[in-house]
Amino acid sequence: MIRMTVFTALALVLLLGSSCRKEEDDGGYRAAGITFRMDSGYTYQNDTALVNDTLLIGPMVSEGSRSLYMVYVERSINGGPWQRQDSVPFSANPMTFNVQAIMSPQPCTETWSVVAMENGGNTTRRSLTFTVVE
Repeated sequence: MIRMTVFTALALVLLLGSSCRKEEDDGGYRAAGITFRMDSGYTYQNDTALVNDTLLIGPMVSEGSRSLYMVYVERSINGGPWQRQDSVPFSANPMTFNVQAIMSPQPCTETWSVVAMENGGNTTRRSLTFTVVE
């Protein structure tokens, strides 16, 4: 009787332990990667800029665990709504391109974002914020 109870308990533990697995789709998800070129002439971190200044930003975008289909650039002034500045289809992995960020003609805070969009609709965003002064 004791053997039967131990055997049943052991079988129950093995059965319950094997049913608590994560779905394989969730286990390996990795978001797209977005970095900025740090070569001379490129802006790659938050900074202060002059009014009407033009900054060169060099995003480098790579796929995560899901395919990308579009990369776009957005700008927000003083925390306002995002305004799309440019969009390009994702054509190579990794993909690099240049963005000319033209600052406002008046002092403000500008945030420029690069957004990578996956085929499933998920997005990855990386932003730079500039304090625009006279």
